[in-house]
Amino acid sequence: MATIKENIIKELGLGELPEKDQAEILTKMTESVLKRIAVNVLEKLSDADRQEFEKLQESASPEEIDAFLKSKVADYEQMAQKTVVEFKDEIKESINNLKKSLE
Repeated sequence: MATIKENIIKELGLGELPEKDQAEILTKMTESVLKRIAVNVLEKLSDADRQEFEKLQESASPEEIDAFLKSKVADYEQMAQKTVVEFKDEIKESINNLKKSLE
């Protein structure tokens, strides 16, 4: 079974790049997606929950932060998945447009 990383590399046509470049691109993409998810989450949190979230970001593990968000944002999983899909679609469109402009 292919990993998520392998699926992304295949879908975005990154397989021909050296592994180092693939890893760098995936890291940057992950950071961007996480920022988008954070923005969406912050919009849904109350002021008190937002302050608690900010404190958690400083000291809590990713698992603790994830559990907190799941407990405070009713549709967190669906929202996160939607954000990932939208980001991936945007990247695919940008790559396709870039390829077309190079032809």
